Amino acid sequence: MDFPWLPLAFSLTLLGLMLFICRTINATHRTLRWNGALLFFALCFMAMLLDFTLTMIFASANFNDHTPYDHLASRTAWSARVLTYLIPCTVSLLLAWRFRRRQRLALDGERRPRGGHDSLQIQTSPYSQSELPL
Repeated sequence: MDFPWLPLAFSLTLLGLMLFICRTINATHRTLRWNGALLFFALCFMAMLLDFTLTMIFASANFNDHTPYDHLASRTAWSARVLTYLIPCTVSLLLAWRFRRRQRLALDGERRPRGGHDSLQIQTSPYSQSELPL
């Protein structure tokens, strides 16, 4: 069994493209809204299920004539292709978890006061303000 390097490289390129697009959209809106890794995971998982379904349909069909797609429509061929789906799905899940953690930290940072920590503001003069940490 040869490892499918080209489809794996293509899937990882699509993951990078999805991350780039979502980061660009997030940068224009100045929020962490679109999780490109999670979107890619959903698309990759749906593609894996569709590939499995179509492979099993064609593998169970009995054709009288041999077709040029016989080597693709077998259970062993799908088991070789499943790594092409699982590796990018795993990478995208890790990146989605990391994005979610960054998103939570950004939300926590918005709720805190400007100094980043709780502080007591004391007006010492009309021109300046002093901070006294609690």
